[in-house]
Amino acid sequence: MKDVTLKTQEEVNAFAGTSIEGDLFIDGSDIDDLSPLSTLTSVGGDLKILFNPSLANLDGLSSLTFVGGTLCIEYNPTLTNLHGLSNLTSVGGNLVIEGNITIPNLDGLNNLTSLGGVLIIHANIALTNIDGFGSLTSMGGDLVIRGNTALTSINGFRSLTSLNFDLDVYDNVELKSVDGFRGLVSVAGDLNVYDNPSLTNLDGLSNLTSVGGDLLISGNPALNNLDSLSNLTEDKTRGELN
Repeated sequence: MKDVTLKTQEEVNAFAGTSIEGDLFIDGSDIDDLSPLSTLTSVGGDLKILFNPSLANLDGLSSLTFVGGTLCIEYNPTLTNLHGLSNLTSVGGNLVIEGNITIPNLDGLNNLTSLGGVLIIHANIALTNIDGFGSLTSMGGDLVIRGNTALTSINGFRSLTSLNFDLDVYDNVELKSVDGFRGLVSVAGDLNVYDNPSLTNLDGLSNLTSVGGDLLISGNPALNNLDSLSNLTEDKTRGELN
């Protein structure tokens, strides 16, 4: 089937099929149960789960393994977990997780191995850790973690060894560590770590040897030194410790 738009629980209940060639939009004020989608294994285009005030979980998507386009999970105010995406292994486009105000972690994305575009994790105000993405080995765009006001640690991404674009971590006021990036050896673009006032160390970047673009470290007043970046072969650091 081509594009599918589900705007009511009744429309969700009526869904039947294992694959969608085009896009799937889930956007409805009364949608609270995705279990009728349990047969769905692939979406060829975009999957957008947006503005669903009654949706607490994505459990009905547990058979989904592939999204060919962009995956957006945005502004679902009662969403508490992403466990329904635990079998998802590949997203061909971008992945955006934004404005989900009750979600504490992203553990449901632990089996994602490849991402074709940008990863943006933004303004999820109850998010306390990012331990997911443990299987992610390749990305085709920037990795951006910003404005998650309760985030204290980033322990995921341990299989990621290189980035072909930028790594941006900023405006996370409670963030103390970025240990999940210990496997990262090279960033082809810019590396920007700024305005994280609780960040005490960059030990998670201790194995980084190459940054192709600029390296900006600024506005992290609890960060006393840059010793963890001593393996960089060229000093491109701009900014200050303040």
